[in-house]
Amino acid sequence: MNKNDAVKGGKFLLELVLAYVIISLFFLFIPLELIELIIAKTVMIFTGGKIVFQEPVLILFENFSVQISYLCTGLMEFILLASAIIATAGIKKEKKVLGIVGAGIATFVFNVIRIVITISLIENTSIEIIELTHDVLFRISLFVLIAGYYFIWYYFSVKRQN
Repeated sequence: MNKNDAVKGGKFLLELVLAYVIISLFFLFIPLELIELIIAKTVMIFTGGKIVFQEPVLILFENFSVQISYLCTGLMEFILLASAIIATAGIKKEKKVLGIVGAGIATFVFNVIRIVITISLIENTSIEIIELTHDVLFRISLFVLIAGYYFIWYYFSVKRQN
């Protein structure tokens, strides 16, 4: 690695952290319960249930309940993706804005699907399978969603840059 590459990498990392902190601070002004409620209401379209508005938001079913906590919202993944997009050098601002909007949509949809799958497993399988699936889906979402979305966004942003 030459010195120029190290400087570019350091600049990216610094801008990533700075963007992450700023976006995270912005989301402090939006009540977490509201974000959890939006996710819960969307999940209920597919699963039914009744919402208890509290922190964390609960979805009540006949024999169990599900908490929609901060980690279920995808907020962390979205903030990281948006920060990486902002920190990426050499991409036009319009493509960055589209990338951030797309990241919001992708994160929202992915997390709703993940929660719906988990709820369907709760209704039909053992606790061991539920816990394993929940943990695996969460870890997959961290990697596939963040790395996968960023790769696709970057590829098409650079490809169509000219």
